[in-house]
Amino acid sequence: MPHPTYPVRVTIPFVAADYGVFVSATRQLRRIMGRSAPGVIALIKFNLQGRDATGIADDYLDAIRWPNAAGRVISLRGRRKTNSPNSRSVRLVA
Repeated sequence: MPHPTYPVRVTIPFVAADYGVFVSATRQLRRIMGRSAPGVIALIKFNLQGRDATGIADDYLDAIRWPNAAGRVISLRGRRKTNSPNSRSVRLVA
């Protein structure tokens, strides 16, 4: 049986220009999707929900153009000790 989840209220102050990006995206989606397009708040929530920590960390490092040589989070499914071409691992490159 799944555990109940409780919402957390977060207040994020946006600079008007950053909020305007979501307003513009909502208008673009409205042209494509019509009445089924999300509103501004729904679009912001969509961008914040359902993410994993590694994906968020990688997106941030990409956005600030963090060099790969300085260390990156590389996410793959599981950790295996084999070095075969088909093995997957989770590692921090430093």
